[in-house]
Amino acid sequence: MPYTTSWEANGIVWMFSGHVSAEEIQRANDEFYKDPRSDTAKYQLIDALNVDSVEWQEADIKEIAAMDAGAGQVIRNLKVAYVSNNKEISEKLEKYIEISRILNKSWSFRGFDRIAAALDWVLT
Repeated sequence: MPYTTSWEANGIVWMFSGHVSAEEIQRANDEFYKDPRSDTAKYQLIDALNVDSVEWQEADIKEIAAMDAGAGQVIRNLKVAYVSNNKEISEKLEKYIEISRILNKSWSFRGFDRIAAALDWVLT
C-alpha cells in the first residue's frame, strides 16, 4: 500500500510513498469521507516527501477537487496541506489546489516543503 493513514485529534495525516496512482488517491479520499471523524476534522495533511512518482491526470485531479468541493458544503473550514520537495509531484498538487480554490470556497489549501511548517499551519 503506497500510503498510511493516521487520524489525529482534529484531522487526518496521510503518508504516501513510492509510485502513487489516481486510484490510490481516490481510495484515501473515500476512506476519509466514510469515517465519521471526517465530519469534525479541521485538517488533512498529505505527506508526499517519499513519493517517487504520481499517476494523476488532470481529469482525475478535477474529479477529486469536485468531490471535495461537494464535501465542503458539509465539512466546513477544513485546511488541506501537502508536503513535497519533488517538483513533478508539487506541480500536480498545485494543480489540485488551483482547481479546488475555484470550486471550494469553504476550505483552505497550501503546499509546503517541510512537515513542521505544514503542521504549524494546520494546527493554528
